[in-house]
Amino acid sequence: MIKATQFCMLFWLLCVWLITGINTRTIKSLKGKNIKLPDTLIKPDGQQDSIIDMIKPSSSQNGKLDLAFIMDTTGSMSSYINSAKDNIREIVEEIVASSGSDVRLALIEYRDHSPEDRTFVTRKNDFTSSVSTMKSWLNTARARGGGDRPEAVADAMFQATKLSWRQDATKISVMISDAPPHGLVPSEDTSFPEGSPNGHDPMQIARDLAQKGVTLYVIGVEPPIVPYKDFFMALAYITGGQYVPLSVPRLLVNAITGGAQEELSLRKFQADVQQEIKQASAAGGSGASINKQQIAQTVFRKLQKSGAKSKQLVRNNKTLDGPSADAKVLASKKSLVEVRKIFKKGNTPRTKFSFSPRKRLGRLRPSFATKGGFHRSRVGGARRMSSSFSKFRPSEAIIPSSSVSDKLSTKESGITLEQINRLVEKETARLPSV
Repeated sequence: MIKATQFCMLFWLLCVWLITGINTRTIKSLKGKNIKLPDTLIKPDGQQDSIIDMIKPSSSQNGKLDLAFIMDTTGSMSSYINSAKDNIREIVEEIVASSGSDVRLALIEYRDHSPEDRTFVTRKNDFTSSVSTMKSWLNTARARGGGDRPEAVADAMFQATKLSWRQDATKISVMISDAPPHGLVPSEDTSFPEGSPNGHDPMQIARDLAQKGVTLYVIGVEPPIVPYKDFFMALAYITGGQYVPLSVPRLLVNAITGGAQEELSLRKFQADVQQEIKQASAAGGSGASINKQQIAQTVFRKLQKSGAKSKQLVRNNKTLDGPSADAKVLASKKSLVEVRKIFKKGNTPRTKFSFSPRKRLGRLRPSFATKGGFHRSRVGGARRMSSSFSKFRPSEAIIPSSSVSDKLSTKESGITLEQINRLVEKETARLPSV
């Protein structure tokens, strides 16, 4: 009898071990693959689980990610909106499959202030874990309106500070833009040359995001944003984020997933940076006087010696360009008023494309997502084209010749000094005196 009981117990334990092993192997098989799953799972009681709940391991083993999109939805952004709409499920699945993170999504749309645009200034959708909900928000997004060249960038960033960010999550905001904020270049601002009529200052808001631990990634739609690249680099730098150049919409999914994976991989090094900053502060240094470069070098040498690795978003298999010297100077300024005193517009490269003879020039803008062709422009499109095309013949435009061959991907490699510099910048931006 005793032997029979022992045999039954051993058999039961063997079954449990086999089932656990099968489940573990099944979960591991999802890692690194582009899996396709339905948006929801129906429970027996009729409740629904999000796609995140279906495949994430326990929260004790994996972190949380709050990912907010800030999207320009004026007339020139149609192809990028469609790319986000078509690929949002793939974006989330790729992040979850590669990192096991518990992901929530938010969307902030922005256009312009009246009278330049009479639809809306911003439209905020707070965090959800449902891919279907996020896709429904994107389905309602339409590229239209816009007015003069600058847009309500500052107001959109302000809305990002009002999202319900989780305290213990990795927080990333991805801003997709092709135009500057009001007040950066008064000479080309026909409506609000002093900045947002609501008083929102993008330089201060970038620091507010950093205070909340939010990393800002700016996906700059090139070439339109090239003249303002240093400014957007500065915004990203303040929060420890990156500027990602993008010239074709198909690369949007790679930019977002790669940036998210990199930030998730860097989170484990924050404690090292915070410890060094704490020691520097204890030694009598204030936020403004702390030697950021020395802290970054100390942490980098320590991590490099230990063989620390991280994921890195790369362009054409090369690390992204860090912020320019001018961008770092701009990042040190506390307000847009200070920035515009020293801001210098960059130059936009040019390449050829063809006009469609059946279209009216005043109502069209070049479609930067293709080799040629147009889509309908925002209100006031003729004014927006005038400064960009005044030096070109009708057969020429400003489209990068390398756009078709560009590639964005993610690789794992040794931690870089630039990554540590970004972490130091973000952590010191959270100090009151910075």
